[in-house]
Amino acid sequence: MSKTCLLITEQFEPTADWLLEELRRRAVPCVRWNLDRFPVGSSLTFRASDGRFTAEVSTDGRALDFGSVGSIWCRGFRPSGFDAVRDTDRTFAQSESQRALDALMTVADAVWVNHPQRHLQANSKPAQLFVAQQVGFDIPETVITNDPEHARGLVAQSEGRAIYKAMSQNLNLERGKALFTGLVTENELAKLDLIRVSPGIFQTFVPKAYEVRATVVGARVFSGRIDSQTRTETEVDWRHRPFDIDETPIELPSDIESKIHAFMRAFGLVYGAFDFIVRPDGRYVFLEINPAGQYMWVEAATRLPITLALADVLAESLS
Repeated sequence: MSKTCLLITEQFEPTADWLLEELRRRAVPCVRWNLDRFPVGSSLTFRASDGRFTAEVSTDGRALDFGSVGSIWCRGFRPSGFDAVRDTDRTFAQSESQRALDALMTVADAVWVNHPQRHLQANSKPAQLFVAQQVGFDIPETVITNDPEHARGLVAQSEGRAIYKAMSQNLNLERGKALFTGLVTENELAKLDLIRVSPGIFQTFVPKAYEVRATVVGARVFSGRIDSQTRTETEVDWRHRPFDIDETPIELPSDIESKIHAFMRAFGLVYGAFDFIVRPDGRYVFLEINPAGQYMWVEAATRLPITLALADVLAESLS
């Protein structure tokens, strides 16, 4: 029996539009489930009895048994379809819906891109640095703490050239709202007691020739160059001008690509978006991975076939 690919996403997610179009072009059986229409707008049903267990999602007039699902592209894993739910009931409804959804991590015997538990583990910045140093990446001197004295120690050790960044990033990069990486100045040092309630990342500033975004899909790595040092506003954080990537793709050194694959295996990831600094001496320094990082801006600029590679992985898992 031919299996089906399930895309777990939201209604206005353009990456899902691209991927769905490619899967349908290949005549791959697929269903899109928008979590901003769950629980209001779609349903998830489990049935259990002696010797039998089934799970089914019903969305947009289609019912899909998870026993027939061979691959899952998971853009997000948080239900948000609560517009019709009263505020007084919303917290309970969110909790119950999330617990129902979480069961799919155990029940759905499919190739996940990525499995939500793997995503959760890999999305931790301290865990990323732990694995990065294990596989042999160069990493910045780092302190992650809610102790102001430990943070001051790293800044002093860095001779005043240290940066601060948050452990989580909102996808909304609207000017004035996004929390960008920045140099730790005397003004920030005076406010360090604020980290008592919100641990932060402090790193020695690494000199840059340029930066690299490497998008990994299975065994394939797609890389682009970001010339962040050509503008003052992007010297510390290129996201001040997001999506500004060179049109010509680059090839990574073979040892860096090998370490990327070792990193991916350590976390059990199929997909990930890596960020590197390339120093003036040519050495690559690992910064982080986003296990659900956006890739459309890379593909649009470089013409790298990232969507096709994702479709390959999802389709190959159905046979």
